[in-house]
Amino acid sequence: MNSYKLHECEKLPQNGVQIIYSMDNEKRKDMTWRLIIRCEATEDDLDENTFLEEIGETLWETSLEIIHCPFCGKFLPEIAGKTYPDHGKFMHYDCSGWATNRK
Repeated sequence: MNSYKLHECEKLPQNGVQIIYSMDNEKRKDMTWRLIIRCEATEDDLDENTFLEEIGETLWETSLEIIHCPFCGKFLPEIAGKTYPDHGKFMHYDCSGWATNRK
């Protein structure tokens, strides 16, 4: 069985971006490489939104299946995984309210 992996490259932005190999239970019941982009709450966000409780809480997150790192160009299935002819499935989660909204 494959396990969770994290792609680390020197060109990856410092905050809010990850490239992971893990299970995606929403669109595909298999391990895939995904680009995760996440926006976290700031102090200003807490002032404007009564549903948020602390700085760093996730406001939204987008997950996109990828086969190459968009920052260094590495072909990720060489590290682990396989490719799909329909790769590119994505999910967006809006966590800024009292319930998460999937899109």
